[in-house]
Amino acid sequence: MKLAPLLAEFLYTHHRLDLPGIGSFMLDESIQPDLEQIKAGKESVTEGISFQANPGIRESPELVDFIAASTGKIRALASADLDSNLESARQFLNIGKPYLFDGIGSLSKLQN
Repeated sequence: MKLAPLLAEFLYTHHRLDLPGIGSFMLDESIQPDLEQIKAGKESVTEGISFQANPGIRESPELVDFIAASTGKIRALASADLDSNLESARQFLNIGKPYLFDGIGSLSKLQN
């Protein structure tokens, strides 16, 4: 199972997604997405998502537990999958390429 849909689902249900080494996505509390429509591909959240960069964020135990429960993997493997996915995202961002988080949006690093 791909991790991207799980990250989006976590954001939609918890209204906050902390990604270690990257930052946090936040979903406006007033937005209540229909998860069944989103899972079926009939609907997507296009507004109300914001991002705050914070590379110092640590791994969220709730996110790892959510991934483990959704995939049926043990917690250590779920954590490793998350770390691997986020390492790819960090590599894309560090070379100046945008990285797409399916169901959430894309991030790109601004060059100063």
